Amino acid sequence: MKISRPERNTFPINTMLEGRKVLVVGGGRVGQRKVELLLDAGASVTLVCPHSVPELTELRDAARITHCPRLFEDRDLQGSALVFACTDDKHVNRHILELANAAGIFCCCADGNWPDGDFVTPAILRTGKLLLSVSTSGKSCRQARLVKDNLSKHLHSIESSDLLVLGTSHETIGQEGRAGYHLLLREREAIGAMISQVWGVHEFFILNTCNRIELVAAIAKEATTSGILRRLMNFDHLQPDLYYMKYGYEAFAHVCEVTAGISSQTPGEFHVVAQVKDAVAEAAARGWSGSIIRELCDTALKVSKEVRREVAPLLDIAEIEEVCIRFVDQHIDRLSDKRVLIAGAGMVGRGLIKALVKRGVSSLWGYHKNIPQGYDPELVEIFPFTKLTAALATADLVISAVDVEQPLINAQQHRDCFKKDAPVMLIDLGMPRNIDPQLGRSCEKLKIVDLDVLKNWYRANTGALDQVREICAAITEDHRSNYEHIRDSMQGEI
Repeated sequence: MKISRPERNTFPINTMLEGRKVLVVGGGRVGQRKVELLLDAGASVTLVCPHSVPELTELRDAARITHCPRLFEDRDLQGSALVFACTDDKHVNRHILELANAAGIFCCCADGNWPDGDFVTPAILRTGKLLLSVSTSGKSCRQARLVKDNLSKHLHSIESSDLLVLGTSHETIGQEGRAGYHLLLREREAIGAMISQVWGVHEFFILNTCNRIELVAAIAKEATTSGILRRLMNFDHLQPDLYYMKYGYEAFAHVCEVTAGISSQTPGEFHVVAQVKDAVAEAAARGWSGSIIRELCDTALKVSKEVRREVAPLLDIAEIEEVCIRFVDQHIDRLSDKRVLIAGAGMVGRGLIKALVKRGVSSLWGYHKNIPQGYDPELVEIFPFTKLTAALATADLVISAVDVEQPLINAQQHRDCFKKDAPVMLIDLGMPRNIDPQLGRSCEKLKIVDLDVLKNWYRANTGALDQVREICAAITEDHRSNYEHIRDSMQGEI
C-alpha cells in the first residue's frame, strides 16, 4: 500500500541571520548543504559532529565555521537562533527537536521528524542579489529540485539577455522572393505559439508589413545562435545575405529607424507607426510580450517623433498611396479621362479613393467584406469582389491593396478581362502579391508595377536619404541610455 508523504502548510520568510549563531548537528551531506547556505546568509555556524565530510573539514580549517568534534550535548543549544538536526539517528534528532521546543528555539529536522519541527528549508537558488526558493510543502523534494534546476538555467539565460531583430525586407530581397515569407494572421499565431516555447525567448513581437517580416525579441544570447528561430521564421532556406540578425544596441537602433519610417520603401511614411503599435498590441494580447517590449516600443516611438521633426525639411514624406498617385500622375496622361479601379477598402484603399476624388477622377471601388462608407457616390461606384471580373474588363488603371494569401488578380481567371486595345496599368501595393506577375508576361498590353518599382522611382525623385539616416542615427544615439536601461533591467542589473 502506498504511503503518502506528510504535508504542511508553510509561510515563506527570508530570515536575517547575519552574525547570529546557528547550530548544525550532523556532518554528512545534508549538514554540509545547510552549512553552506547558512554561510551564504552570513550566519555564525557551529557544527557539532564527531566526523564530517571533507568539504566541512575544509570550512573548519579555513576558520569559516566552529567545529565541535564530538556527539551532541544538551548545552550546545545555548545562544542559538536556529537549530538544524541533521544526524543519521532519528532518535538523536528527535531529542534535539524536543530540547529546542522547550527552549523556544526554532528547529528543523532533516529526517522523518520534520513535520513536528518549526520550519523547513526549500530548494534554494541564489545568484547575486537574487534569491529564489521552491517548496512543495513536503510533498515532493525531487519536484522542488527539478523546478530549482530549471530556474537556474533560466536565470543564466536572463543574465545574458539583450534585444534581437531577425528579419528580411525590401532591402535584402525583392518583392517576389519576399512574398513567401509574409505571415498572415493564422501563420503568425502558429509561429508565435512555437516561438513562445523556445527557451531563452523572454518577450517578442512579429512585425509583418508589405516590405518587411521581422521578429523583435528580448532574448538570451544562446537562443540566437541555435538556429531554431531562423527555422521557425523559415529563414533557414535563405542565403545569409538575404536576411539579417541584429543584436544589442544595433537591434535597438534598427527598431527606432524602422518606427521612424526611414527604412520604409517610402522613407518617412507614417503607416509603419500604426503597424508597430498593432504588432506590439497583438503580442501583448497573445501573451508574447510584456513590460520589456512595451518599453522598447515607447522609446522607439519617442525617437520616431524626434526624427520626423528633424528630417521633415529634408525629406518629401509621403504615404504609399500618395506615392502611388504621384507615380500615376507622372506616367498616365489625362487621368481624369481614365476609368480607375481600386481594390481594397482598408487604410491604403481609402487614401487612394480620397486622392482620386480630390482630382475629380471617377473610380470603381472593390471590397471583400467591409462595405466602404463615406464616399462620394457621384465619383465612386462600389462593388463586391464577387463582381471583380466584370469590373476589370472596364478599367484602364487598376490599383490593388488587399491582404490575401493568393493573388486577387491572376492569369488563369482574369487574362481575358484585358482584351481591349488600350494599354492597362496594374499597380500592386500588396504583400503577398495581389496581382499575379504571370499576367503581365501573358499580355503585352498590361504593365504591372509593384512596390519595388514604386520604391526605386520614389527614391530617385527624393534624394537626401543618406543625410536623413545620419540624423536618425544621431538621435537614436542620444537615447542609448534608454536601451541600456532596457538591457540592464533584463539582466537584473537594476
